[in-house]
Amino acid sequence: MKCLVEAILKQENDNEYLLLLPSDAPDIIQSNSANVTRVVPRSGYYSLREQIELPRILRKHKIDLLHSPHFLLPLSRPCPAVVTIHDVIYIACPEDLESKVGRVYYSAMMRASARLAVRIITDSIFSKNEIVRYLHVDPSKITVIYPAVDPTFGRISDGDAREAVFLKHGIGGDYIFYTGIYKARKNHAGLLKSYKRFLDLGGNGQLVIAGPLDKGEHRLRALAERLGISKQVIFTGFIDDCELCALYSGARVYACPSLYEGFGFTVLEAMACGTPVVCSEAASLPEVAEDAALCANADDAHAFGEALYTAFTDDELRVEMTARARKNLQRFSWQQAAKQCLQTYDEAVGGTMTATSPLRERSLSH
Repeated sequence: MKCLVEAILKQENDNEYLLLLPSDAPDIIQSNSANVTRVVPRSGYYSLREQIELPRILRKHKIDLLHSPHFLLPLSRPCPAVVTIHDVIYIACPEDLESKVGRVYYSAMMRASARLAVRIITDSIFSKNEIVRYLHVDPSKITVIYPAVDPTFGRISDGDAREAVFLKHGIGGDYIFYTGIYKARKNHAGLLKSYKRFLDLGGNGQLVIAGPLDKGEHRLRALAERLGISKQVIFTGFIDDCELCALYSGARVYACPSLYEGFGFTVLEAMACGTPVVCSEAASLPEVAEDAALCANADDAHAFGEALYTAFTDDELRVEMTARARKNLQRFSWQQAAKQCLQTYDEAVGGTMTATSPLRERSLSH
């Protein structure tokens, strides 16, 4: 949400904004606008104290509209509210959240926010339909605003910089890349089986999997061993954005086998780095990728593995996919997202925004 807030502040000068910022990153938003006030609440996110402190802050600053760029709203508010619900993953995929208490709290607060907000913003048509399905919200209340890629993501052409990352992680030659935390819906196991099919077809390249896998890494290493592909698979663990750009840029193919995503940022990040993409045909991924990626059934190791092989070996197709990716990226702009967000604010207060509007900034991850 950092990029969206900064884009809004660049476009909009008529209103005053109150930014409610996290204590561990009070300067996360870069803006020199005179119409911006920053406040760091003492209460922690998701705490009961937050439900008491935030309404007091809103009243003190005489706020006209609250926008929470996450699913949580104070249950009592002195002003109308817009809420962003990126997805309903913890309801649709409850295994993603191990804590039963956490699942109950998440579901209850999301349902309350959906009911209390005058407008809901979400990231994709797929997520809009899921919100309607699981939260029983009137579709006319929901606005789809596509996010964009963080501008830090782009192709790294510096061969030395890329080679340093490759050397660090033991990568040699061409490779297929995937990044994602370990969750069942992310389908790491399906990717390993698809990679086995890729090798059986004659594919010649490593598989590099990045991201914090925690207890899942042991399971995936064991599966790779059973499949007889362990020597060709590299697990990097957590990597920072600089290394991530290098690994995107150096990959011959980016694979996204996820079975449930509210948006699918990594698909766009890979495209921004100039890498052909093979992604699952599930959830929001075809909506995000359109014709710029090869979409295949990631539940079918043969089908997904064959798509990986095609994207890896067909040079003419690769050139075409890269050109389509550049065109596809034009659909996603923080400037356009900011414009749509401001229109939503105006609708939320009946076209009469004249005073102060707060933007609640939360730290987010892919």
